[in-house]
Amino acid sequence: MCECGKIHLFEVEFKLAGMTVVPTHKNCGDPLNEKQADNFQKDLVKSWGFDEEE
Repeated sequence: MCECGKIHLFEVEFKLAGMTVVPTHKNCGDPLNEKQADNFQKDLVKSWGFDEEE
């Protein structure tokens, strides 16, 4: 798992791991941990202009 501090929206790429698409940090090449993946999803939704209602 990726242990990098702050992950920016444009530093994430998607790679196949078997039959699953995994968000991966471009700089270190490791998959994002659960907390980073949640933050990435929130940033992505914000950048698309959708407000996430919880």
